[in-house]
Amino acid sequence: MFGLTFTSLGPMLPPAPPIRRVILVVLDGLRADAVARHGLIHLPALARCGRWTLSGRTVTPSITAAALTSVMTGAPPSVHGLRDDRFRIPRLNLPLLPGLLRDRGLPTFGYMAKVPLAHWAVATAIARHLGCKARFEGDGAADILEAARPALLGEPDGLFFLHWPDADRAGHAHGWHSPEYGHAARTLDRALGNLATTARVLDDPSTLLIAFADHGGGGLKADDHESDHPEDTTIPMVIAGGAVRPGQLEQPISLLDVPATALWALGIERPASFAGRPLTEAFHQVAAEVPASAPVAQPAQAA
Repeated sequence: MFGLTFTSLGPMLPPAPPIRRVILVVLDGLRADAVARHGLIHLPALARCGRWTLSGRTVTPSITAAALTSVMTGAPPSVHGLRDDRFRIPRLNLPLLPGLLRDRGLPTFGYMAKVPLAHWAVATAIARHLGCKARFEGDGAADILEAARPALLGEPDGLFFLHWPDADRAGHAHGWHSPEYGHAARTLDRALGNLATTARVLDDPSTLLIAFADHGGGGLKADDHESDHPEDTTIPMVIAGGAVRPGQLEQPISLLDVPATALWALGIERPASFAGRPLTEAFHQVAAEVPASAPVAQPAQAA
């Protein structure tokens, strides 16, 4: 049987701002250089009002299943074990992001594109394992956002997870340097602007938006992204909200920092298995610093 023990993180962390809701948006396959190359408007506008980088780094291997499992577990693929593009429940008994929220009475909502009937059972089983209220509707970002809109308007607390596949699909079908990919990138961008308006992201200090890609693409192969090439592993990330301090994220930024930041922002202890760091420099300071030696949960085998 597994329980939680506690450890010390050492350095000091500032207290989190009064954030009640975190929205994570995966811009699947959006290359960092697509922002300028394809004339995106809304992502740069959010970046100017928030914290941003165009030189973040995803996990290895640079594939969606591995990256999204890292978001949900806070652990790299070398720990959680998913190193191919087949989605499945991780073998290891790792703390899960939705489960950590559930322990604090906070819900997790997931919105993703519809899945083929043959994959429905697996998709719903993974959602149940994660502890996520999941909906699989629509074909792309606009449809997925529409499915999430009622909850975004009516649920002030918890974690929202939206996965938008448009750019990745276009990259695989036509190449990451194709006109079709540029069109898909602009589709993601429009949806991001609509999401920010719907959730009143910039006006609401209790809402935090983190938009990021899970990988790039077109590095070693024009229509793929699984390599160590910088064009495959470099990702954009934008953090926006009323509690966010504008500016560029200057230190090395990892996809693994996303779940660590979400937990910190919601005031939830971070398990030692979460390999990233909270991006506290992105936020306005709220009161004096407190020691980070406060108990932090880590999984441990019960005697």
